[in-house]
Amino acid sequence: MAMVASRRAHGDHVSTRWVLLLTLAGCKPLVVPTCEEPEGTACFRGVFKTLLGAPVEDVKVCAPELSDVPCTRTDENGGWKLPRLPPDTNVIVTATHPDMVPSLFAQNTSRSWYEWYKVAVPPDLAEKNAERMGLANRSDRGNVLFLAWEGLNIDGVDTPNVKDVTAELRGGGTLFYGNTLTLADPDLTATSGSGSGGVVNAPPGTIELKLKADAGRCAEDPMFHFDVVDGWIPVPVWEGWNTAMDVICPVR
Repeated sequence: MAMVASRRAHGDHVSTRWVLLLTLAGCKPLVVPTCEEPEGTACFRGVFKTLLGAPVEDVKVCAPELSDVPCTRTDENGGWKLPRLPPDTNVIVTATHPDMVPSLFAQNTSRSWYEWYKVAVPPDLAEKNAERMGLANRSDRGNVLFLAWEGLNIDGVDTPNVKDVTAELRGGGTLFYGNTLTLADPDLTATSGSGSGGVVNAPPGTIELKLKADAGRCAEDPMFHFDVVDGWIPVPVWEGWNTAMDVICPVR
């Protein structure tokens, strides 16, 4: 999703072009397309929306590691679907649009029953988070955004964020937590009420994150990420891309 990381957009401001996009799309409904799954196949489907909840048209959605699965684009309702996916397979889905950060999402097709509601993220996100951490955003690295939630946002209704979540990082990059606006804050040592965090300048390949809430370890239930190994979430990172993931965390 960012897309985020992601169902809420990040950034101090948005470009004039982005505001225009929000205005033009504001009256259209969010409609997730239906998608049949013949035996031996799976189908991902969902909606891309703006931070104001309006659908985003013409987002290009692909599964680039699966050469026999053609790319698609979101319709006027923000809806998209990717049929003919192999069953029980880890798949990287990418999303690109002129007005958003190029993003990728990791999910297993055994969870194709879930409808994706993702927010398109303004393109200056990576630069802002790096700057706030006292760094320059490196073009030869990637970035990661995570959101800690109490559960799945069925029908697009967000569940509460989880604060005071801490993360461990293996594999490189700079870990950060987001403030109430979801922007990187170097003074934070755990998630704020936004439940957000991430990694700036992660090396391409796979890094690992382990998240822990006050009530226990996160990611025991799968969401928008690959399955964990001893609590560690494998996070694919591409050069110049943003990896977005939602993580379920327990609450008392």
